[in-house]
Amino acid sequence: MKEKLDITLHSDYLPELCLAKLAEQIDLDQFTLFSFSGYKGDKPILGRIAGNEFRLHKRRYWHNSFGPVLFGRVLPDSKGTTIEAYWDIWKWPRVFMRVWLGFAVAVGIPIFLASARDAIRERSLVSNNNWLGLAVPVILVLFGVLFPRIGAALSFHERKHVIKLLEGAIMAGPKPLPEMNRNWKTSVDSWWG
Repeated sequence: MKEKLDITLHSDYLPELCLAKLAEQIDLDQFTLFSFSGYKGDKPILGRIAGNEFRLHKRRYWHNSFGPVLFGRVLPDSKGTTIEAYWDIWKWPRVFMRVWLGFAVAVGIPIFLASARDAIRERSLVSNNNWLGLAVPVILVLFGVLFPRIGAALSFHERKHVIKLLEGAIMAGPKPLPEMNRNWKTSVDSWWG
């Protein structure tokens, strides 16, 4: 779990009003078959609000499981509301990539070592296709490491749109605080959105 808060904002509104204003500005991220983006509505930012927590992400007309999602919560403070939030990806791609890398390492290491042993004994990578046993495990691990990074890089511009909407909807400004660690786990991070 990522422990650092990426965004801390302050609003003069009460928490309930902040969440109501935010709900007016977003479409519910509910899947539908009859939409180019796959979600109901036409607002540029999608999200969900549950209790004092929320998640926000940009509407995409292409699929990217590794695109950024802002998970946050609103807390009352003495002068209004504090908004704490962090960036992450959906739960399903996080779990899938962990399983992928675990499989790639668990299966790849024995294959890689056996192929390396055979290549050293025969002093050739070409015979018996030893090069496949050396290359494929490395490629599987590289895929598991690089694929999420490529997906995130393709969506790097989406964060500014989400932050702009969040700040504008609740009339919030940055809250000058020292770097804070997150001590809560969100309840709106679901498997499928």
